[in-house]
Amino acid sequence: MDFFDANSWQNYIAGTGPSPFQSLITGSSRVSGLTQWLSATNFDNVVEFKVGPISGKLVLKADQEGIEGNKRIFRFRRGFFVLETLWKSSITLPYPVPFQLLGDRAVGFLETTNYDEATGFRAAIGNKGTKFIFQQRRDQEAKIPKDIVLASELTGTNVEHETDEEEKMNNQGLTKRAILICPQQFGGKPGDYTVLTQKLREMGHPVYLARLTALGWLSITKSAVTVDYIKGELKPRQALPFYNEAIDAAVARMPNDQEFTILSHSIGGWVARAWLGEVASEAVRKRCQKYVSLGTPHLAPPEDSIIAKVDQTRGLLKYVNDRWPGAYWEDVHYTCVASKAVTGKLLGGDLDSALAFSSYFALIGEGGVEGDGITPVKGALLEGADSIVLDDVYHADVLPNPIGSRNTRLVGCQWYADKLDEWSDAL
Repeated sequence: MDFFDANSWQNYIAGTGPSPFQSLITGSSRVSGLTQWLSATNFDNVVEFKVGPISGKLVLKADQEGIEGNKRIFRFRRGFFVLETLWKSSITLPYPVPFQLLGDRAVGFLETTNYDEATGFRAAIGNKGTKFIFQQRRDQEAKIPKDIVLASELTGTNVEHETDEEEKMNNQGLTKRAILICPQQFGGKPGDYTVLTQKLREMGHPVYLARLTALGWLSITKSAVTVDYIKGELKPRQALPFYNEAIDAAVARMPNDQEFTILSHSIGGWVARAWLGEVASEAVRKRCQKYVSLGTPHLAPPEDSIIAKVDQTRGLLKYVNDRWPGAYWEDVHYTCVASKAVTGKLLGGDLDSALAFSSYFALIGEGGVEGDGITPVKGALLEGADSIVLDDVYHADVLPNPIGSRNTRLVGCQWYADKLDEWSDAL
């Protein structure tokens, strides 16, 4: 019986069979590895599987409640899937079994029926009749895989923006130039830049995030029914007022005379350039000493290309470049950081290269070039700015979620913040 068999669900509900989700991935043709990580307190299981094009792991975490002879008794407390995606990373999804509501049905056992000390092979049977054969890992460095540890820390956590008071307290005593973070598209939500913020503060920089919400990002849709949108002549003030307000609010939380660096990510880079040009007062702009962009698509599509006619910014980027081209402000030191981790390839490559090709082509009219998986190197550099091109980082460590209060974390993804030491001097 399996996931698609009605009897499987009937037996599970009656308590006489395993979860159909377990059956779905533990068929002999789907499982490539089953690992148990046992300790005096934990009884965790990791199942590696492949269903069609989807590869991943199911992690079932349990507390050990006792040992009776050769029988280990445990209580499942939660589970989650770790699914391989793009950029050498994974996303986590909850395991759809409410263990906390199952009571004693969440309790099980695994009884060893035979063990060969010479080879480390162990035969065991579960409380619902499932039979297992394991081989003991003999190396001393055997540790739970990093992606499992990270996913375990991320799942089930409630992440919120730090409050104004928390931000003030966390910035207290830090004496280096302040950092104003301008997020990527659909970014700026709780958790997106927490690790980066912590690293910057450890270096001595007070950090202020332009806090954005899903509701704010969705307000962009109002621009889609305007004449300027249809003509491709949108203006930042018109389309992105919520973003300008978030930057203004972040600056307002700084001491009045504090100098700062704009640290922008993805489209936050050209939004910040527009904010400097037409929103910030002269006094505030003069406090901005440095500007750093990470993977920002600075260049508008070539005007003579077919891509220009379907410009995804609907004229916003052209507007910015026409009015404040290159490293525009003489009293601001500009640095653009890019990456050449992924070469775009439309056919015969993997998901990373195919996604890169389509993104690069939409941005600059060329697909088979190097970039960070979203922004090509050619489009990420401003004339007159210092340039830093990294070898092996990706565009972001989250997948934007336009309608959710949080974005989806890419577990194990290496992005710009993970190579902070290679561009931190620009701050």
